[in-house]
Amino acid sequence: MVFLFVEDELQSAIFSGKKGDRIGSKWRIGTEQPSGYYTHVTKSKAPYVLFYKGRSIAAYAVSDLCSHTAGPEAKQLPTVQDSDWEAQGNITAGFIPIIASSSSGNILYILNIPGRYYNNILVVRSEVSELLDGQKFQTLWTVNTTNILSKPALGFFKRDVFSIMMELETGMNNKKVIIVDSNSGALQWEYELNLGITRQNPAVLNTGDHRSTFLFWAVNSPDFNNSKALEENLFMFHPSHPDALLQLNNHTENIILFTAALFERSRHACYVLVTGPNTTEDPGTLTVSKRKLKEDISNGKVIWFGTEETNTEGIRDDFFRMRYSSH
Repeated sequence: MVFLFVEDELQSAIFSGKKGDRIGSKWRIGTEQPSGYYTHVTKSKAPYVLFYKGRSIAAYAVSDLCSHTAGPEAKQLPTVQDSDWEAQGNITAGFIPIIASSSSGNILYILNIPGRYYNNILVVRSEVSELLDGQKFQTLWTVNTTNILSKPALGFFKRDVFSIMMELETGMNNKKVIIVDSNSGALQWEYELNLGITRQNPAVLNTGDHRSTFLFWAVNSPDFNNSKALEENLFMFHPSHPDALLQLNNHTENIILFTAALFERSRHACYVLVTGPNTTEDPGTLTVSKRKLKEDISNGKVIWFGTEETNTEGIRDDFFRMRYSSH
């Protein structure tokens, strides 16, 4: 199923995953062009699509979208719905409104946060973000996200306990990187650096000790106006060393995309960069590059904060020997 905005109408269309053939016809969902959408699976394993725009979220059951879009052929498609969600639906409008009255600011992102029995919904707003119960839509906790810079990343600060990394602009060309507990929203870790130019989302790689390595871009320079501030630095953090960062590779090229990945066959961790022109209007060449984390760790610089420096070489060795997991 794909969604498209055609002639001021939001529409859905279904294509065969086997052959690519159209199933049924397009169906008009509404006239509002959403900022984005997200798929949520409820406690009863019913899938819903959540469209968000401004301060509102409208949810549609995938079974309803299938029946409208695929027509008679919808009999072959999933029909499961969730009674808790349907009980809160707007019958006239044909969707389920999911709005937390305690929140303020426009919705920027929606993330799926695994809970104990079912998934919860993290609504990231321009002022305050909140975790909603995935069944009742009640607010579980809130956190101030004024001037949030990027899409949060989900990882493990404590063993097997989900945490959320966020980047917030704090003014004076600085940003604060924070990690909060997904169960309570409590602050687990924070560090402030120079903002830099890159606005890439942070990345996470799970490690063999049931925790995660967190990767993010910033500038490690006390003077942002210095020419060295143009060098964007990739930083690596692991909860086993809460008072240290490892400064990895630096870049002067414009970074368009950044992600981290674990190559299954060789089990080595790496990150991928796409660099190119500063704007879409500028002609130029896109360059895709992949770097192994171990290659950068060998030449990495340990940044200490909060405590006196100890065994710098030992910290670098710990990062170098770190094992990664796809789970």
